[in-house]
Amino acid sequence: MKINMGVASLIMISVMIGVQLGGVVGFKNFNVGGNVTWRVPDGNDTSFFDQWAASKRFHVGDSLLFQYQNDSVLVVDKYGYYHCDTSKATATYTDGNTVVKLERPGFIYFITGTGDNCRNGQRLIVDVMSPHSSTVAAPPESYYQQAAESPTPVAAEAYTSGSPQSRLQVSAAFLGLVVTTSMLFV
Repeated sequence: MKINMGVASLIMISVMIGVQLGGVVGFKNFNVGGNVTWRVPDGNDTSFFDQWAASKRFHVGDSLLFQYQNDSVLVVDKYGYYHCDTSKATATYTDGNTVVKLERPGFIYFITGTGDNCRNGQRLIVDVMSPHSSTVAAPPESYYQQAAESPTPVAAEAYTSGSPQSRLQVSAAFLGLVVTTSMLFV
C-alpha cells in the first residue's frame, strides 16, 4: 500500500495544530497546595493555602485535586470556613484523591474535617471566575470617548482586540491553513 506523503503530512500538521489549540483554551487541573498536598501546613504558616490560591486563576470548568491520607475535604459556606464549622458541609469527601470540578463563579470554601487541623491552616478559599473564553469583551463606551478626544496611544489601543491566547489561536489556525493549502499543490 502506497502512502501519499502530502496527505500524511497534512494529517500530522492538523493533529499538531489541534493539540496546540486544545491546550490554549482547555480547562485546568490544579493540585491543591502543589507539592505540599492537602494537609496541615508546616510551622505557623496558617495562610499557606490562601497564598497558594492567590497565585492561581480559577475558572468555571477547572478542577481541584485534593490528595490526602487519613483526612477529608468538606465544602462549606463562608461561616463554616471562618469558624471551622463542619456541621453544615454541603459536600464531604474522604477518598484520599478527591477531584472537585469548579461549576460556578464566586467563592468556594473548603476545610478539613479532621480535629483542629482547620484552625491550624488546613482550609482554602477559591475565587472562581467565569469560564475560559477565547473572546474578549468590548471595552466600555467611555474608553472609546477617551480615545476620540485624545490623539494619544490610547486611540491605537482602542482598535486592538483579543487576548494573547486568542491571537495565538488565530495565528495557529492561519498557519495551518497555509500549510494545508501548500500541501495540496505539492
